[in-house]
Amino acid sequence: MTSFRLSTALIPIACISLLLFTLPANGQEEGVDKKTLSKALRSPNSLIRHDTWSKMNPEDKSQFSMLVKIMSKMAWFDRDGTIKALATAASDEVLEKMISTLKKNKDRAVRQGMAVALAKMDDPIFYKHLYEALDDKDPTVRRVVVHSLRVHKKPEAVDALVKRFQKEDDPVVKTFLEQSLNELTQAFRGPNPLHWLSWWETAKNDPDYKLGETDDDAKKAAEDLGHKLKKRRTVSILGGVTIESSERGSGIGVPILIIPPYGYSENIMLPFLSGLEQRHKLHYIKLPPVKSFKNLRVVSAKQIPYYPIDQLVDAFEDLRKQTKEERFAIMACGMNSWIAMRYAKKYPRSIAGILLVAPISGVKEYARATDRFEKMGKSRKDTEMHYFGLTRRFNSQTGESNLDSYQRENEITKWDGEGGCIDRRSWSLFFHDQRDYVASMLYPVKNHRMGSVAIPDFDLFKEKKPGLRIPTLVICGKSSLYTSADDCKGIAKYYRGLCLVYGYSSCMPFCEESKRFNKDVAGFLKKFTRVKKSKK
Repeated sequence: MTSFRLSTALIPIACISLLLFTLPANGQEEGVDKKTLSKALRSPNSLIRHDTWSKMNPEDKSQFSMLVKIMSKMAWFDRDGTIKALATAASDEVLEKMISTLKKNKDRAVRQGMAVALAKMDDPIFYKHLYEALDDKDPTVRRVVVHSLRVHKKPEAVDALVKRFQKEDDPVVKTFLEQSLNELTQAFRGPNPLHWLSWWETAKNDPDYKLGETDDDAKKAAEDLGHKLKKRRTVSILGGVTIESSERGSGIGVPILIIPPYGYSENIMLPFLSGLEQRHKLHYIKLPPVKSFKNLRVVSAKQIPYYPIDQLVDAFEDLRKQTKEERFAIMACGMNSWIAMRYAKKYPRSIAGILLVAPISGVKEYARATDRFEKMGKSRKDTEMHYFGLTRRFNSQTGESNLDSYQRENEITKWDGEGGCIDRRSWSLFFHDQRDYVASMLYPVKNHRMGSVAIPDFDLFKEKKPGLRIPTLVICGKSSLYTSADDCKGIAKYYRGLCLVYGYSSCMPFCEESKRFNKDVAGFLKKFTRVKKSKK
């Protein structure tokens, strides 16, 4: 018996063909030979491709050209391999070519990659060009440069970032600027560029100031102002677990609980919600691991627990009480939207609004998404996607995943690093533009290990509706395979709410179309929720 378990565009065939036709005519004396390159290009294994690109020789003109084409056409992990190779460049000729590519290449993905490659060298000779790249016309390039400059712990880097902050108009780049300045200086001056400018003009001329110097009083003041994340631990009597959260932001708007997708960290959302933090206090939730719950119902010989939705709902109600808030808005993503849905049903007076990001209505829709991954992966010979789909089901009697049984029955040997390949593929599918370097930036901090769970037989459309009508906004991406626009529209209709389908997003509309996302959510909450009462 089979059950379900949790444990941007694909690489187009046309692009692979283009690369194959432009391989160097002869094998290289250094770097990677033609046969190895051809084999890597045809491989469904992203680790093999990545490792092959990382060994290429950027000093060879044909291989440099191919590295740029891979950077332009293929997904983020392939591009990571090209960046590693380019970061080994040594000759003045190639370095000048990289600088020229950073400044003049028409493809933003290539300019992103060149910025990271030059930053990885951590050579002061390139800082000037990276500082100039802070003025790139594309905000996705600017945010990559801002992020990359965090490693340059120099006053010159702070100076360049503070200057850029004064004229930056993109909200995500502004958040990256604030975070990079926080990391470099530990000053926590908040989202106002002028506060950074006035502080830095004094600090950089102070002979006693040391970059990164701070004290506990300054950190506490920054937390109180909402400029620095404030940690909270809430011991829940009702839910029987401890909820960890980080708070930031302030204002008269209703406070918002932020629940990332299952198995993912709040870190994938932190850089992209600054527009909401200006009016609302945001509580970024780190869900407790499944092992911290007691007496959960289990399935299979391996004792896999069911997802503890009701216990989490009760824990969030305790969090609301301990923060002394009258009501929360709750933003939840993916399958974790079920927590928000059940919370609204059980405690409708505690919810000011429901904000659902790429939600699914229940186990049936989860199954449809799983079918999409399996069928599309197999038909496109995208083995990693196919295998990912197979990992989402398991035998409820034995606990064996469908991938394990598929490989056993077909006598298929597991790849070296197969688990990592599947994990990276599942992450790539969160993005409409899988080339965007932000996928690589977030990947090391994306995971929050919850433990494997069996999915309960949840179906929103069979749930009893909340006793009160609750303002509801559903936002989904047109490119998502994890969800469907029709299902999201059905969820919005169930709550008599609004559904917005973003054309350039997958499961991360708050990242890929952040400016619109912040504006839509802020406008919705301002229109449909009451402001907080002042506390005497």
